[in-house]
Amino acid sequence: MKIAKENVLLLLTGKLFGVVCGVIMGVTLRDSDNKWSKRHLSYLRLPGDLFVQMLKMLILPLIMSSIISSLSSVDSKTAGKLGAISLAYYFTTTMVAVTTGIILVMIIQPGKWMVTNIEEVVGEANKQAPCISNAIDTILDLAKALFPENLMEATFRSQKVCMKFLNGTMPIDADIVLKMSAEQRAFLEEVPEKITSDGMNILGLVMFSVAFGITISWIGDEGIPLKLFFKSLETTSMKLISLVIWYSPIGITFLIAAQIVAMKDPGKELQRLMGYMITVLLGLAIHGLVVLPLLMITLARRNPISYVAGMAQALLTALATSSSSATLPLSIKCAEENNGVDPRVTRFVLPLGATINMDGTALYEAVAAIYISQCVGQDLSIGQVILVSLTATLASIGAAGIPQAGIVTMIMVLIAIGLPSNLFILIFPVDFFLDRIRTTVNVHGDAIGAAVVGKLCEGYLKKTPMDDARQATGYRMLSQHASPDPKRISITNHNYENSHML
Repeated sequence: MKIAKENVLLLLTGKLFGVVCGVIMGVTLRDSDNKWSKRHLSYLRLPGDLFVQMLKMLILPLIMSSIISSLSSVDSKTAGKLGAISLAYYFTTTMVAVTTGIILVMIIQPGKWMVTNIEEVVGEANKQAPCISNAIDTILDLAKALFPENLMEATFRSQKVCMKFLNGTMPIDADIVLKMSAEQRAFLEEVPEKITSDGMNILGLVMFSVAFGITISWIGDEGIPLKLFFKSLETTSMKLISLVIWYSPIGITFLIAAQIVAMKDPGKELQRLMGYMITVLLGLAIHGLVVLPLLMITLARRNPISYVAGMAQALLTALATSSSSATLPLSIKCAEENNGVDPRVTRFVLPLGATINMDGTALYEAVAAIYISQCVGQDLSIGQVILVSLTATLASIGAAGIPQAGIVTMIMVLIAIGLPSNLFILIFPVDFFLDRIRTTVNVHGDAIGAAVVGKLCEGYLKKTPMDDARQATGYRMLSQHASPDPKRISITNHNYENSHML
């Protein structure tokens, strides 16, 4: 594997330079005596927000076109193999991550390192109460999200079920309910309420794209024009992504600088949460530097060091943006161009992984829930620990690929073990930092998964029946590289050649 010179140059002088400059700028501009206003912080974040928005702008066309063009190029049996192996890999790695986190937090016991004044910490915070739901509600929401009733609405809006609490006929604010014990909450009537929020229903779009791509493969010759359309849309999106990359150092600089400037009292919070941070970082390090590389060596038969070097652009972007969805376009580009993974694999496995594979988030939620229970002096039973592992796995699957979405899903884990859900505020001060690390592990796990699935499905991807059908009707196989060269596209006598070399 050889990384192109322009990628190396961009990586070394761009992304790393942006991270270093962001840290220096944040430390320089930070003033502990005069706190920056939210307006001024928004001005400082503007270049970084533009970078994130440009990446998110390309998520919709990339996800749908990549999955459809990938699955339409293989037969239904191969698509089934890809899906089954991908889901098995994602579930296994998530459970391993959760188990690692639970073992570490039970051994280290960071919640008992120092006494935490719960009332002082929780009382000082003024956070908006998130949606209150349980594990069953989350599972049902996931099932409903797979089949959006309006596909157009799914591109910009999603739905979920939250519990509305009534005392007789009088509604009770969620802030008040969060402070109640389980016994007090039992006297209230719970009414499910459908909440509509802004943001793509990525799971529904993935499901539709999978079904659409497989159907195009089934119908044979009649589906070739649609396949060519989505292939063209995909390569155009990848070309736009390559242009956005050149702006990334500027965006990363201002994202990191604004986050450092906004910190309230980093010294005090780091002292209180040091044990918790050590536990989470140790767990993420074990999973990202030991477990995943071992899977790469044993299953994919590849060198994990060179593979990670090829994914460095995507990993640094995940670190800066803390969004696996925003990093998805770069993940696909790096996996294909730098690491040579089959595009039919990357463009199915990586979008699916950005939606449901959250190894770092699952580990974080398990550690956080048990850490909070230690802070309040509640020892968990074996059954509750098992409940934490299962709930953290489900919650991580339901976590959107957006910054700090893990905080929202962690509420479900706290409710599952009977803890007041507003205690998530105990770990909120350092979540912005840990969110970036765990997102990087999430993206790392997705990338390893693409290599593993590609290797395990290698025999099925060499030649599919669709190839023979295409040759019989005069259509040539589309090249599997990432970006198009318009000079080599020709349409003559229904023969299509599309060489995607940068």
